[in-house]
Amino acid sequence: MCKDEWFLIVNPTSGSFSGKRKWKQIAAAFSAKNIPFTHQFTNKPQHEYELVQYALQKGYRKFVSIGGDGTLHHIVNSLMQQTEVSLENIKLGVIPLGTGNDWVKTYQIPTQIDQAVQIIKDAHVIFQDIGKMILTTTNTTIFFTNVAGLGFDGYVVKQNERLKFLGAASFLISAVIGLIRYKPTQFTIESSTKKLTSKSLLTVVGICKFSGGGMQLTKNVDSIDGLFDISVAKNFTFWQLVKNLPKLFTGSIVAHSQVETFKTSYITVSAPKSTYIQTDGELVGIGGFSAEIVPKKMPFVVPS
Repeated sequence: MCKDEWFLIVNPTSGSFSGKRKWKQIAAAFSAKNIPFTHQFTNKPQHEYELVQYALQKGYRKFVSIGGDGTLHHIVNSLMQQTEVSLENIKLGVIPLGTGNDWVKTYQIPTQIDQAVQIIKDAHVIFQDIGKMILTTTNTTIFFTNVAGLGFDGYVVKQNERLKFLGAASFLISAVIGLIRYKPTQFTIESSTKKLTSKSLLTVVGICKFSGGGMQLTKNVDSIDGLFDISVAKNFTFWQLVKNLPKLFTGSIVAHSQVETFKTSYITVSAPKSTYIQTDGELVGIGGFSAEIVPKKMPFVVPS
């Protein structure tokens, strides 16, 4: 029997432990709006997978991710991997408490708790496209809901792992470190519409608009059009990178002559095994990957 309650998955360490500090405020907001709920805290890496499976078995069909992009990433992967319940019967909302909070920026979900909880109460649902990635080196399947990247942005995520205690500024600092240390590498990219080989700074596979703490590296994203928005930044020199760093955050970098953009439903990227791969701000592997779009799959609660 399905429960008419929201199952809240809370990452207490998100956003420099803001999940732990703000939990009482969040619970009070749900109670004040008469939204029935139960909750569980994550207490180990990727605990979200177990909590989603537990909740589904207990009859919960409405979930809220309380944390950052990583928390949402793990919940989405758990929902995509399970076969017990049709996703048409699921609702997934988000209260952003993370360092980057990139996915919510596309939908303008506020970081103010009361406003974010009101969106949960209104329960307006869209079915968003999801990316399905297979890592070349390990043959592992990973789903992503926001942006995947190979190269510079993967390197930034790797650097950011040890700087998250600095909060939102950690991404900017990690980007600056990347400017100094990261060297463009040879990528071969194949899609349903294009094939190219180039020394590249990065390749971005976008479903939504923002990544890396607010960087805008894609051109014409539409999260429900059944297509990835691809950006390939080619052989930038160090000084070109320094000069264009602000454009990474304004989105104007896609107009640069060294950046190629296109849309596709499928892409394969071959790269050296030393190249970092990130999905939704999580470091997931090294080397190359293939990715395909799964159209209008995940039922997210967003502003109407």
